[in-house]
Amino acid sequence: MVTGTPEAGTRRAAVKPGHRTARAPAGARTAVARKPAGRKAAARRRSAGRRGHAAAHGRRRAAPRRAPRPAARRAPVPAPQASTPKAVPARGAGTAPLRATHHPHGGVAPAGQAGAAAAHAGSAKALPPAEPAGAPGGYAEGYRDGVFAGGEALVAQHIPPDHILPAVAAADLIAAGFRQYAPSLTRLASPHEVADQIRGALDAQRPLSVVRLGDGELLTLAADTVLPGEQVQELAPFLPYAGVPRSVPEIRAALAEAIQGADWVGVPISRAPTFQGLLFPVMRHFGIDWSRLKLTSSTINYSLHQTGLLLPILQGRRVLVIGSQASGLGALLLSHGIHVTGMIGSVAGVMDVPRVVQETAAHSFDIALVAAGVPAVILCRRIAGELGRVALDFGHLADKLVTGELHL
Repeated sequence: MVTGTPEAGTRRAAVKPGHRTARAPAGARTAVARKPAGRKAAARRRSAGRRGHAAAHGRRRAAPRRAPRPAARRAPVPAPQASTPKAVPARGAGTAPLRATHHPHGGVAPAGQAGAAAAHAGSAKALPPAEPAGAPGGYAEGYRDGVFAGGEALVAQHIPPDHILPAVAAADLIAAGFRQYAPSLTRLASPHEVADQIRGALDAQRPLSVVRLGDGELLTLAADTVLPGEQVQELAPFLPYAGVPRSVPEIRAALAEAIQGADWVGVPISRAPTFQGLLFPVMRHFGIDWSRLKLTSSTINYSLHQTGLLLPILQGRRVLVIGSQASGLGALLLSHGIHVTGMIGSVAGVMDVPRVVQETAAHSFDIALVAAGVPAVILCRRIAGELGRVALDFGHLADKLVTGELHL
């Protein structure tokens, strides 16, 4: 018996153990043995096919039963309370910012050619603006609802029952109303005008203060006056960092007095609730007649830098730097040939103002650049009023210059 051939190996693998294999010819026995193997293989293939078919169909059937994703995954995170109706003062205007933080440019984009074309679109303007590209479905729906509630729904409140106003969109009515109020527009001093005023004061050695009002200053004034204190704490968790651990009557009075006595006051261009929405209510509350103030933009510090006016103002002057970035900003100015005569480190909040004024008096300088949050408004006013120098509320421009985000 041959045992080393493939046929012999095949016979042994095909026949059950214990059966004899030598009586049949190798070819016949092999043929018989292969049939069960073929049937088993086919059965396995059919079984695998059925399992694959069932699995494929099972996946298709399971898809409709898949539990929907939680709403938190489909919709964006809700906006902070600064954008809720509760955050809007009674006389506020405009939509709320995503955060109650100082807007880097403090303005709204002017209407361009697309806006001018839309002014003649008639009732087509009743359609809500297209939501931002790529916005999630829940966000887009909320965006459309918000646009409607802030426009056409307000118009509907003025339409008598059983009447319609055909082919006149909210934008048409806003344009018509704006023409009526256009004489009330108030012009803000440009960066070149403010720069001329600063240079004139430096040349004449007369005091001059330029202060700026952002959401930090306005929310400080609004606490427990035009807004509940608890709401201000929710809207402005950054106030302790800005130098106001808690807005108290003494701080509000000192801040309001500094605004009223400043030579130039930067006010926000943004009409958002925590900007212009608070500006005029708090001024009315504190008896500040804004029409008697010399106004510029609250981002005048950035504008002076962007227009290339900042370094020429400082060249040939003795400069004192005040605030947490004093060391870095002072070194940067020195590297550009500015004569920095002193640096006063961080200001520990509004209550630290008297100490800083006293330390400031010990320095010889022509102009002080003050980057100290809310206390900067009070400091600039006191440096000008008590020390007879020029003081500029420098703000976060100091941080951006020191970190290299902006360059001199």
